[in-house]
Amino acid sequence: MIKFYIPDGHLEKRTLDIFARAGFQVTLTERGYNPEIDDSEIVLKRIRPQDFPFVLSLGKGDLAITGSDILQEFGLKYPEDKNQVQELLNLKFGKTKLCVAVSEDVLPKVKSIESFKNYAEGLKKEEKEVVVATEYPNIAEDYLKNNKIRAIIRKPAGKTEAWVIPPMPEADLIIDTTETGRTLRENRCRIIDTIMESTARLVVSEESLRNKEKAKKIKEIVQLFNGALKGEGKVNVYMNVLNPRNLDNVLEVIRKYVKKPTISDLKSGGYDIFIVIDEKDLKYILPKLRRKGASSIAISDTRMIIE
Repeated sequence: MIKFYIPDGHLEKRTLDIFARAGFQVTLTERGYNPEIDDSEIVLKRIRPQDFPFVLSLGKGDLAITGSDILQEFGLKYPEDKNQVQELLNLKFGKTKLCVAVSEDVLPKVKSIESFKNYAEGLKKEEKEVVVATEYPNIAEDYLKNNKIRAIIRKPAGKTEAWVIPPMPEADLIIDTTETGRTLRENRCRIIDTIMESTARLVVSEESLRNKEKAKKIKEIVQLFNGALKGEGKVNVYMNVLNPRNLDNVLEVIRKYVKKPTISDLKSGGYDIFIVIDEKDLKYILPKLRRKGASSIAISDTRMIIE
């Protein structure tokens, strides 16, 4: 049995999407912690992705989907345990940036980390300390150390950006994740640096990989997920070339997009051709194929590509 942690929050929808594309049916309720899956060898549990690396390192589960920023925070906080959790696959969704920001109203002249350092030096002369609010205290500590900024780092229980909002803000600086930057802009927070970009990752407990039966199932799951990723944005294109004299002209168009198309003889004469291409290329290739003699062109979604 594989215990697979899936995230709530902004990663949830895309996680369910990739399960579906990989051939799994997952059913969950709004408040349920144990979604159902149509695979008797997998049990799912849904909790916050911030906890996944820690519970995997303890051997409490086998697989999880979490952010690369969370994975880095875990490695900095528990350096002795970070090798207990291995990354298997970059799922490429849930893109966020871990940004450094200040209030435009409180610190209107601070527009870069260098100018914030000058502000921090001013506080130091007044025997005051910089306060930084973040959900990533270990990444923040590492970042501030590299920039030679001494600070008190606090992990808020609520919204991080609230700590720099006037009047009398609780923090001088925040380090927070953002997808579009909209929430920060709406609260008049200026991004002055970006620490890292993050995406969702499929991770595994090192202990699980040492179990032969679990490792076999995990490899199968990775193969399906990887196939779903490769199939994303791709389409299947089927066509006939009824006049054999048109084959070379049609292939000349196709080979600008696909090196080795699948070509089969039609019983009544001519050829049946199958290719997989990027969906965005359809608008370019379809008119050319039609002009060169292809007919009965049919398009369908590519669910997975297993190589």
